Amino acid sequence: MDSFTSHAIVASAFIVSSLAGLSYAEDPEYAKMVQAHVTPAIEAESIPGAVVGIYKDGEVNFYPIGTLSYDSDKAPTIDTLFEIGSISKVITGTFFADAVRRGEVARNTIVNDLLPDGYQVKSNEGEELKLWHLTTHTSGWGTAPINILPEDGEKPFENYDNTKMFEAINLMPPKQAPGTKMEYSNFAVGVLGTLVAINAHTDRENEYESLVKERILEPLGIENFTIGLSDEQLAQLAPATTGGRTTTHWGKSGSMDPCGMWIANAPGLMKFAIANIEGGDDDVHDSIALAQESLYKFEGNQQICHGWFMYGDGTTLWHNGMTGGYSSYMAINPTHDVAVVMLTNGATFDTTKIGLNILQSVMGMDPEPIKIEVHEKLEESYTDRLVGVYESTMGFDFTISAARGRLFGQITGQQPLELVPVSENRFGVKLVDAELEFELPEEGNATVVTLFQNGMEIKSTRKE
Repeated sequence: MDSFTSHAIVASAFIVSSLAGLSYAEDPEYAKMVQAHVTPAIEAESIPGAVVGIYKDGEVNFYPIGTLSYDSDKAPTIDTLFEIGSISKVITGTFFADAVRRGEVARNTIVNDLLPDGYQVKSNEGEELKLWHLTTHTSGWGTAPINILPEDGEKPFENYDNTKMFEAINLMPPKQAPGTKMEYSNFAVGVLGTLVAINAHTDRENEYESLVKERILEPLGIENFTIGLSDEQLAQLAPATTGGRTTTHWGKSGSMDPCGMWIANAPGLMKFAIANIEGGDDDVHDSIALAQESLYKFEGNQQICHGWFMYGDGTTLWHNGMTGGYSSYMAINPTHDVAVVMLTNGATFDTTKIGLNILQSVMGMDPEPIKIEVHEKLEESYTDRLVGVYESTMGFDFTISAARGRLFGQITGQQPLELVPVSENRFGVKLVDAELEFELPEEGNATVVTLFQNGMEIKSTRKE
């Protein structure tokens, strides 16, 4: 595949039909800028491709770049769907604000008042957990529920239902008084969306998803923004990838849907972003405005609204997202009439850095494109000797796999993580402060892999 094919941008603003009423313009300078900032991630195989959307002064541009997968020359389009990960928390925050506007709940509604009989959150220092604590990550809960035991490590929240969620609430007293410290929590936002939807008393299936569509997305005219996928939508979903390997999209999870399971294309996400800038004289825009009100301030004058984060400039709202095979970024600045969205089918924090660079570029700054360390690909004859299943002394298995000259490690029930060489037969674990070392004889396969983490050494012996 030549470099032009793999990095080409297709300017496609002229074919957008789902953003009727807006004007479109192809901007070659934006195209050049997007290519400069996204190409390093494609060349490093952090992502195979992306779709970037830019809104400025009433004009919208979309820039698909790269390919749909590492094994294809086919480019993404503006119709390509991506998991948006934790950007879903902004959707849930807006849904919460809408319920406040309707008078169904208040920001200070006590969580225990919405729970079924037999379940309750224990107070901490006499402070009751309230709904606003959930949307601001000040609940005192950690990021994941204590009783999550996925059957498939590549779908960590699959089949996590209301019963499991309420049982976790009983088992998880807040670690500190709610409202006193920010600690990012997927679980808290899952609880928020689930309880607000149940409290609406609709008695329908998929209450959260259907209510968000009915109350927020459909009034804004947003299509192809969903959690459950039709067969047609599934065909439009970009293949999930991480670290150069193909993985599995998360899909519907159940009660954790509100924290990160929405799927969208770039025009749909951009339309939501623009609605947060332009405003309007109707109920849904009133809810959107309410969702932008700050609820909690933390370090460096940053703030949290209803799902939105606010940079220290006091005017830019943003959120990012990452699932097992996708990453995303969305930011708006109503003062400068700017919005940027970036959707990719590669799980990497590079997307957030790139999205911020594009935002700053549109706002007149000149950030340098990110530099990504590219590791030399491993020889297949070497990785074949490491690949296998290793049984640990702690009761879990380590599965070592390889793809495209890279090595991956996976503990039972968790996602595979890329392994980066640090010395002979020793690897660092991406995204985790840990290392693995293989005992590799002169001939044949590795016999033992040792995990070094938090001062511990855990040996696992090859069994397959």
